[in-house]
Amino acid sequence: MKKFKFSNSTAKITMIAILLLVMLIPISLISNLIYDRKSYQREAVTSITEPLGGQTEIQGFVIGVPYKNYKETVDTNGNKNIETETKYIIFAPDFYNLDFSVEPYYLNRGIFKVPVFKGVVKVDASFNNFDYSVFDIPEKYIDKKNAVLILGLSNTKNLITEPKLNLNEKDLSVSPIKYDDISPFNTSIYYNLNYVNLNEKLILSGTINFQGGENILVRPIASENIFKMSSSWTSPSFSGGWLPTERNISDNGFFATWNIAGLSTVYPKSWLGENIFKSETIQISFMVPVDSYKKTERSVKYALLFLIIPFIALLIAEIFSKTKIHIVQYCLIGFADIIFYLLLLSISEHISFDLTYLICAISVCCLTLFYASAIFKKFKWGTLLSSVQLVSYIFLYGTLQAEDYALLIGSIGLFVVVALLMFITRKIDWYGLSQSE
Repeated sequence: MKKFKFSNSTAKITMIAILLLVMLIPISLISNLIYDRKSYQREAVTSITEPLGGQTEIQGFVIGVPYKNYKETVDTNGNKNIETETKYIIFAPDFYNLDFSVEPYYLNRGIFKVPVFKGVVKVDASFNNFDYSVFDIPEKYIDKKNAVLILGLSNTKNLITEPKLNLNEKDLSVSPIKYDDISPFNTSIYYNLNYVNLNEKLILSGTINFQGGENILVRPIASENIFKMSSSWTSPSFSGGWLPTERNISDNGFFATWNIAGLSTVYPKSWLGENIFKSETIQISFMVPVDSYKKTERSVKYALLFLIIPFIALLIAEIFSKTKIHIVQYCLIGFADIIFYLLLLSISEHISFDLTYLICAISVCCLTLFYASAIFKKFKWGTLLSSVQLVSYIFLYGTLQAEDYALLIGSIGLFVVVALLMFITRKIDWYGLSQSE
């Protein structure tokens, strides 16, 4: 039985294929390094924003009105007992207007620059028509004199000063008693309303000075909700359950308005205190617009493809120049390409991603130019290989910028590469090449 023998050219192609698979190891290590750097960045962001209360969420204002609930029980001896407990009816505002003015600034932790903010929100809300009949509770059981106003927040660390609120032009003071078992919010501040006449319309106004980082969330809770926000931040992100009905973003900042009907929220006009609702919010994000880690991570996903192209170009140059290139030389050119991604990761932490990409691409292309010129002993082959690499980097950069069309661009690019390879190698006699070696 005859043994199958690889030709020299077949062996070379096989070794290049194996080398490409080996190159997946350092590519994987760079991917892990990107993940680690993102984790360090996240830790830096948390260490800065956590003392400020993290993201700021204004969860809303409600009024809780207590009532006596009588429950009849029977003990083991058959005796009937009447137990009394205090429960609450929760009333949401009829009208709810919040006007935010936000001032962003940066804090540094090591090499990481984190955007945070402070601001003030003007509150204007009204409560009317306290209707208890829908709950079938006798009016004599309702204790209108001990009602409480509840302000809901995500974290009291978000407060710079104590909220200044007044109801029907009378200043409110914080209650020393907490009613956390009745509050529909995560964290609450309570105000006693023992002097308030619940038979008349109540108008709530005031200001809240707040601080935080990354996001501002607002929960629509009233029958009619109007939220406004203005800031000098030039790259906001709007998300959540509702988008702005109006927005204006410019180089000087942004202004946005939300008009949200109560029928589109989960909150009714009033409910019993034991009921819990999972509500959506509007969200405004104050984030750095260009995340170098994200772009570097996306570029590494294309690393294998952009290793194949220089290797193919090097192999074709070897065939046409009739210069034998050792597999170690392939390996060095491959490592130069991989170092591109490591440089991209490290330098982009200090300067802009676009400038980093330009520096790294030119550096690696110049390195390839001089090295390929030396191993082929002709400058034209070095120019050819460095040009192929430069075109690859330009193509990769365009793919990174057009995120929505990355798949389309990549597919067309691959088709063009295959078409060029077929055209360039159409007259090569691969069998004859093997016999001549």
